[in-house]
Amino acid sequence: MFNYKDPGGTLKPGKALASYRQSLHEQYRFHAKNPNSAFTFLEAFQELPTGKVPQVDAVQWSAFPITASGNNTQIDEQRFRFQDEYVEWQVERTANSKVTQITFTTEFLEYYEALASVGVAALITGIKAVIPGANPTMVELFGPDFNPATSTAVGRASRFRSFAKQNPWNNGNKGILCLAQQFNTLGALFNLTGPAAIVNTSVPAGAICGTLNNLCGPNRNSDPSIATAVQNLARSKRDLSLRDPAGIEIFTLGGIWERNGAAIDINDSLNNGGLWAISRNGRRGVLKNAAGLTLDGDSITTGAQVASRLRVQARVVSAMEADMPEWSRIGQEASVRLNQVAAAGGAG
Repeated sequence: MFNYKDPGGTLKPGKALASYRQSLHEQYRFHAKNPNSAFTFLEAFQELPTGKVPQVDAVQWSAFPITASGNNTQIDEQRFRFQDEYVEWQVERTANSKVTQITFTTEFLEYYEALASVGVAALITGIKAVIPGANPTMVELFGPDFNPATSTAVGRASRFRSFAKQNPWNNGNKGILCLAQQFNTLGALFNLTGPAAIVNTSVPAGAICGTLNNLCGPNRNSDPSIATAVQNLARSKRDLSLRDPAGIEIFTLGGIWERNGAAIDINDSLNNGGLWAISRNGRRGVLKNAAGLTLDGDSITTGAQVASRLRVQARVVSAMEADMPEWSRIGQEASVRLNQVAAAGGAG
């Protein structure tokens, strides 16, 4: 099995990393074996001919949820209803409602499920790495009437997922840990990328989202951008996959940023005074709303206001199919070597 990277660096002990890698492998395997899809295993790119280097494309989009029917304040407050662009955020305020800090996350819930499957200690250690000072209780993480110590690994992971919106360390009462909106899942990202990699010339590449049924939200920023990019790669006779580590990265904050009238390069981590910091391999971003900070001439009053200037991305790796090992090409879904790679996860 491919040694998928730990994007957050906290999948310890080793069993959590193994669990996470296994869940990733299942996603890669399912879509690599999908007939006619140009999606393939990452292992295939390790067998390119000498001198051939995989191409990596960054598919970018705005974090602002254009499907939301509410105003900026409502988008902030109704996170699990509106924040559907693989980006969610928490706004911290003073007693008089002044914004002090906005925390954005693109980290998938599946990451913490892997920790929960190992045990409570591993999960709490992972949470503390993201939210220093966190002291979660079992009831906060798993809800009432559940004993994680006597549960199976699958039971703990499942319960943690089902309780994620009530978990105060994730729902904003005490912090924000990871994505929990219904459409912001690791499976949704793979379920979009794999089918979008099946060439369909009956429609323009930019309209491919509309042919994928409920796998692609045509009115979102993210889904059509990903589907179109993947379809164009497949039409160019390129085999492709989600780059390791798979996921969504915070890319950049746009707009005109000033503090007390002086321009700031908010994306320059060495010279922005710590006002904007990205961590966990691009999965987490924190904006500190210092006195005098403005965006496009306006004071910071909501997280949605900042999200409208935030861009995120997913990376897709590809190579010309003619350069790929024969076992990984379209039509070879039943090849001996592909099945060996597919079965490798079961041995992990």
